Amino acid sequence: MVQAAATIEGKRQGSASTPRVAEAICVGLGLSLTLLAVLADHGWLDRHLLPQMFMPRSRQLLVWAGERAALIGFGLVLILPVRRRVGRIVGIGQGRDLLFSLALFAIAGALALLASEAILRTGNWERRERWVAEEEPLRHADPLLGWVNVPGRVGIEMYHDRAIRYDVDAQGRRVADVRRPIDPARPSILFVGESILFGYRLNWSETAAAQVGEKARLQPVNLSVNGYGTDQEWLRLRQELPRFAHTKAVVALFAPMMIERSLDRHRPRLDADLRWHAAEPGWRLGKLFRKLLPYRSAARIDSGIAATRASLVAIVAAARAHGAQPLILVPEYGPEQPIERRLRERVLAGLPFALVRIDPDWAIPGDGHPDARANLAMSRAVLAALGPRKQP
Repeated sequence: MVQAAATIEGKRQGSASTPRVAEAICVGLGLSLTLLAVLADHGWLDRHLLPQMFMPRSRQLLVWAGERAALIGFGLVLILPVRRRVGRIVGIGQGRDLLFSLALFAIAGALALLASEAILRTGNWERRERWVAEEEPLRHADPLLGWVNVPGRVGIEMYHDRAIRYDVDAQGRRVADVRRPIDPARPSILFVGESILFGYRLNWSETAAAQVGEKARLQPVNLSVNGYGTDQEWLRLRQELPRFAHTKAVVALFAPMMIERSLDRHRPRLDADLRWHAAEPGWRLGKLFRKLLPYRSAARIDSGIAATRASLVAIVAAARAHGAQPLILVPEYGPEQPIERRLRERVLAGLPFALVRIDPDWAIPGDGHPDARANLAMSRAVLAALGPRKQP
């Protein structure tokens, strides 16, 4: 009898401690989320979130403050009402039912993720890739570069009641008029970049490339392609530079947000040793999650900085080897933030560059790309940096 009573008492004590264990788990999870939010301060943001071209750092900080607040709120919910609710459920002997419900919830969540991934891999969603989006200027896939401009065509885009004309020659270069082909024998200035130097949503005469070419009395050759990173800039320049007999200058584009593109493994890319890597398959949900929380480890960011710098060093060296003056154009909306300055200094140390301040209001409405006023400022910065040596 004594032994049976002891056994019963032990079971009672065990069952009494079970709710406390469940509540302790909830408290631990809640405190972990709260601590994570507290530690993810401004310094953490600078170490793990790269700047974005069309989202000021102040807005990034505001978004992250909201996400931190959500983490703290979720943590407090776990510590207070959820903890008590779980304790009561376990205390009345329904702990197994709770675990079973949580398991079903986890399975349903996993199935939902798999279904979402399958949907994102269908044809209609694949059309949202940068190089196949049905928007001007049209691009198509390229095994080396990832994507290139569709050559030999004129594209018209209607944007805010403006007709934007994109003339693209047989080599995929943006030109003033496809009926007037580029002459490889003429003294030229080459521009290699992404949508900013391409002159996205601007007519040819409004672009920095056209304005620099006119004032420098050099043939402007615009090799830029929307969405490119610095490694794609280098690969594109390497293809085109030998075709021109008298290249006087090469202008490349860099902005701190382009470091993020150097980390994109869903496209062909170059590493810090300029070794080419094929695109890696990846989860499309991961790409969407990256937009919501673009976290990168410090080591990954360091690798992106090294790869970005290596491509720009190669561009500068190739320009000089062909007797051309190299210049890296760095557009900056508003005052340069400390994190942007640190990244720029790490990437461009010892390289020739022109930092141009752009009024935040000088942006295409509803788009964010530099407008005609910003392109004029960039063209003046390029001309000033190149100096008298720009003349043929």
